Amino acid sequence: MRIHIKMISGASRALFFLRNNPYAIDEEVYQDLSDYIKTEKIKDEIVVRGMIASASKAIKLKRYTNATERQILKEVVGDIPQIAMEIEDN
Repeated sequence: MRIHIKMISGASRALFFLRNNPYAIDEEVYQDLSDYIKTEKIKDEIVVRGMIASASKAIKLKRYTNATERQILKEVVGDIPQIAMEIEDN
């Protein structure tokens, strides 16, 4: 369950950064997420990969759809079990 919460946190952080920096490139968003992960002292590799994967999904939806942040988070939350399963399998 912890990984799911952190994945939502990663997606939310990416959307927050994009809201405040609408012209940021993806690398800047990932750098901010990386800084956030370090600040939160997250060491579990699976959790880190989950946060990055969910943030990636959120970034993609933000860039290529007209969905609101709420809609994006709802979709990411719906996909979290599948994303987590794929991460744990690899």
